[in-house]
Amino acid sequence: MHEIIYFNSPGLAESSRLCLELSGISWKDTTVDNEEYIKLKNDNVLPYDLLPIIKTSQGIIAESAALLRYTGALAGLEPEDLFMRAKVDEILDVMRGWWESFTPTFYIEDMDEKINARKNLFEEGEKLDVGMKILSSLYEDSDSGWLANTEFMSIADIKLFTDVFMLFSGQFDGLDKSIILKYPILLKFHNKMSNVPEIKLYYSDKIRSNEHWVYSPNSFDN
Repeated sequence: MHEIIYFNSPGLAESSRLCLELSGISWKDTTVDNEEYIKLKNDNVLPYDLLPIIKTSQGIIAESAALLRYTGALAGLEPEDLFMRAKVDEILDVMRGWWESFTPTFYIEDMDEKINARKNLFEEGEKLDVGMKILSSLYEDSDSGWLANTEFMSIADIKLFTDVFMLFSGQFDGLDKSIILKYPILLKFHNKMSNVPEIKLYYSDKIRSNEHWVYSPNSFDN
């Protein structure tokens, strides 16, 4: 059995959790608090002292990008064609670059300054506004209806669904669902993903969560 270990929030593990669910294999979702995380760290369970990790029969895998590619392969969400796989990875890599502009806001101590810094990232022409528009164009221009123009859903679609909409769950000061309403094409993507039967079923028992509500159909309806 595969066991993924992370905090209760979606965070860096949600894309891999969803891939494991879609894989159909037996898996366990173990959530920890900060005290339990420190114990794992002190017990040398974590290869790089960070979560998430996945325990497998062959050993432990760490780092969220590696977890996503591994779980995506288990779920059949990695294209067999090497060119198409590279196009999927291309999107993942550019998305990671956009998130790097968000990370520094966690270290801003003044709350008003933190909120303004986050909101400014979505102002016209700013880093995450540009990112949302690029993702919108990729989806709108896709012949297949999937983000990387793959024949079937890929880990690029999973990553967009889990990570982008998580930003507007209310857990990040300064960001709320009014921001994502500026990107109607992404809302169409959300509607498609959240209504995939396996995804809809998986999140049906998580709608009471403070963060997971964003993955349910009609989450961002006015």
